[in-house]
Amino acid sequence: MKFSIVAFLAFAGASAAAPNASVYAGNTKKNMIMMVSDGFGFASETLARAWVQQSGKYPPNWMSVIDTIMVGSSRTRSADNFITDSAPGAQCFSTGTKTYNNAIGIDTKYKPLGTNMEAAHRAGYKTGLVVKSHIADATPSVFAAHAANRAMQDLISEQMAGLVPEIGQNVDLMFGGGRCTFIGNSTKGSCRKDNKDLYPIMSKNGWTNIVNNTEFKALKATSKLPISGLFTLSNMPYSIDYPYNDVPSLQEMTTKALDILTEATKNSTQGFYIMIEGSRIDHAGHSNDAGAHIREIIEYWETIKIVSDYIDAHPETAMVSTSDHECGGLTLGRDNKYYLYPLVYTNQTKSQELACDELLAANITARGDLVTNVIVPKYLGKKNASPKVNAAILAANSTSECYLAMSAALSVDANIYWTSLGHTGVDVAVYAKGNNVTGVKGNMENTDIGNWITNYLGVDLAPVTESIKNTNVFQYPFTRPNTTFVFTYPGTE
Repeated sequence: MKFSIVAFLAFAGASAAAPNASVYAGNTKKNMIMMVSDGFGFASETLARAWVQQSGKYPPNWMSVIDTIMVGSSRTRSADNFITDSAPGAQCFSTGTKTYNNAIGIDTKYKPLGTNMEAAHRAGYKTGLVVKSHIADATPSVFAAHAANRAMQDLISEQMAGLVPEIGQNVDLMFGGGRCTFIGNSTKGSCRKDNKDLYPIMSKNGWTNIVNNTEFKALKATSKLPISGLFTLSNMPYSIDYPYNDVPSLQEMTTKALDILTEATKNSTQGFYIMIEGSRIDHAGHSNDAGAHIREIIEYWETIKIVSDYIDAHPETAMVSTSDHECGGLTLGRDNKYYLYPLVYTNQTKSQELACDELLAANITARGDLVTNVIVPKYLGKKNASPKVNAAILAANSTSECYLAMSAALSVDANIYWTSLGHTGVDVAVYAKGNNVTGVKGNMENTDIGNWITNYLGVDLAPVTESIKNTNVFQYPFTRPNTTFVFTYPGTE
């Protein structure tokens, strides 16, 4: 694993200056680090904390690295539904406005909205995105792209690469996964609908494009921007699966990005603005994989620790961390039993995603042995499993059935329960540290966080919105589906 429990010690809280527009109007350099723990709810934090507490035999009052900087909570609904998906959830952080589910950087009438990252870049800030999902996935793309639907990743990738003239280049550094939308469909591994290869055009425009860990390690703080590092065709692997993959971790990508952006802005009156996402916390919630979920949270904790240390050394920096939504409907306690035993997940060695892929790809006749002798005892770490547990996994004929069966194999022993394979509408926690963050507090609307970031950066989104108003937001014909309710929010109509 690429994490250690020693990194979870508490650290100093936020500075005390009150945030307001006049504070941000001065000449002091400001860095902004927005961190998104996708799909991360209160129960998830409690589960990960309990796992570390019980593993290390820490006292009941032990606190994780983010417990010490919790400042409030955020409501998460979108413009058209109480339960949001990641796109409008994260767009609240980039534009301060709500939109419909699956929308990317647009209002409810398909009109492009300028983002605070686009405005910051135009104002002279250096900008970056560090994620474990596709770089063109919902959360990163709402900071620098505009599309009617998050599935329009061919269009989104071109926009994020700076290849759409109406938008221009707004991102200086991109680390993550999702290379498949940057390579033409005649190339193995591509997921584009066309044969357009973005890399040669990006290289011509000055991008340094790297695709593996060796090239990543060769990057220096002085490496010239813009830089694109897309290390996998699809999502980056779960941290539990790092032993099976040679890729940089979220901590390593964050450290390198901060080094490069700091060097690039050392002689600038502006700082940098970066969004860092623990993307796969959400994915483990979707698959009800508590073992992978815990480890993704711990990787996020360690990344928070890196950012916290950076703020201590660079007090002109602010960090805000929150989630776009909760995922999985995790509950701690089930069946009227009053205990929690997360150590059940200690011996899990592979994500349910990889285990299910292996199972469903296997020949029918080979699956019995695979489940009994490999998947359950080695991957899930469950010794002496009952025939009923093995039979439930063996009976799975789809990915979702496999996830549910593998999840049940451990969750009953841990005494936890997942209520969904999707998102829920509960509030999520907000964390903050650094320069002028005391205004981020209490129970907030998710748009409040985006508006606070915009004010902190001292930028105006209106000129950006005006300049991109004629940008095409359709990769293909699209009609928005009917929604369950409409919530009218100022600025969305």
